[in-house]
Amino acid sequence: MPYCPECNTVLSNFEANSNYKNAKDPAIYVTFPLVDEPGTSLVAWTTTPWTLPSNLACAVNPDFDYIKILDEEKDKTYIIAECRLAAVKKDNKIKKCKVLDKMKGKDLVGKSYIPLFEYFKERSA
Repeated sequence: MPYCPECNTVLSNFEANSNYKNAKDPAIYVTFPLVDEPGTSLVAWTTTPWTLPSNLACAVNPDFDYIKILDEEKDKTYIIAECRLAAVKKDNKIKKCKVLDKMKGKDLVGKSYIPLFEYFKERSA
């Protein structure tokens, strides 16, 4: 139920939608370079970029399929969820890529990456 904390009452459908506005949320792709595979990075998409300074882990679904791709123009290797390939290519303007490997999310568990910021580096080891 939509609720008004000021009036301590529920809101009608009309009241709840009367001030509705479409808003753009910031969304970015972030790469996390792997420690044991130089030149390869995990790719994450987030709508909460302000949380990145305290990032200590990347989450994967153990049952999802992930792929390692080579961006042939930039000569960079990325690991992404296979079902997101088309969106990642489009959003990041990757014109030519090659799938190098396929794995399950459970195969990525325990991989270490270089943190974006060093604020909590000692806690992530």
